Amino acid sequence: MPTTTSQAAHALTAALIALVVSVLLTRLVLGFVRKWQLGQQVREDGPASHKAKQGTPSLGGAAILGATVIAALACGGWGAQVAYPLGLALLYALVGLADDVVKMRGGSSRGLPARYRIVLEILFAAGFVWLIGPQLTARPMWGFSGWGSVGPYGLLWGALGVFTIVGAANACNFADGVDGLAATLTAICAAVMAVACAVAAPSLVWPAVALAGAAAGFLWFNSNPAKIFMGDVGSLGMGALMGGIAVAAGLELFFALAAVVFVTEVVSVILQVLYFRSTGGKRLFRMTPIHHAFELRGWKEPQVVARFALVGLVAGGLALGAFLGRY
Repeated sequence: MPTTTSQAAHALTAALIALVVSVLLTRLVLGFVRKWQLGQQVREDGPASHKAKQGTPSLGGAAILGATVIAALACGGWGAQVAYPLGLALLYALVGLADDVVKMRGGSSRGLPARYRIVLEILFAAGFVWLIGPQLTARPMWGFSGWGSVGPYGLLWGALGVFTIVGAANACNFADGVDGLAATLTAICAAVMAVACAVAAPSLVWPAVALAGAAAGFLWFNSNPAKIFMGDVGSLGMGALMGGIAVAAGLELFFALAAVVFVTEVVSVILQVLYFRSTGGKRLFRMTPIHHAFELRGWKEPQVVARFALVGLVAGGLALGAFLGRY
């Protein structure tokens, strides 16, 4: 049986494989996107400084997910605990790809209608929860075993799982608005999740460390000034993978704390919309997602990334401290 040291070395190897493959695949995707002129459509109501990013190559998230799948399957095998979260991520990536294509063809920042996108996201998340329930190796946070449990607790777990996955995917999507931000936060959060999974559900370490490495590798081209963006194909896929790992490991609350920056991003948007509607057009923040509000206060993009990353590291450390303190 492998020792803890050998397991850590194996996990590090998976992360490094994902990192290197991510860099190589991103370079290939960048060449393809440039050839076909598949550029980013910048939102019309975003910061004025972002207008210069119009037309920047996009769809780099395909490289992140490709590297994640290759490294996770190569090191973790084809078991359900590995394959199901990866499959979920690819389904969400397809939704994101469709959204990206609609934006590029339409020449605007408006993609798929939100009602269609959210329905697909909920259906995919519900299907994942249904499949993964019997495969759980860790006791879910409420102390029951997925869909094998008859009664309100099983339904509660299912609803919580769907909410976690859909919320994580959209939170990551909202965070993808500053060069390197979503990739940096994902690398941190996925690495933290990998440590927790090593205790709660060891087989889920592989997709987590692979995602951490792949997201870090993407920064070679995505750090400010970004040569390529990940697009919705990347942000939705990455967020869904993190949410799926959390659900499969029974770490929903742990994930909420470890991903507090992502949570803050999506909550800022929700609060802005509610306040805007309830006050007849007033704004709670100058602009959302919240990273744009800090940009309008004078923060440069590298400052936003560095400071948000520090918060993410602190949150991840607190989550791990509270989690590991139970063992």
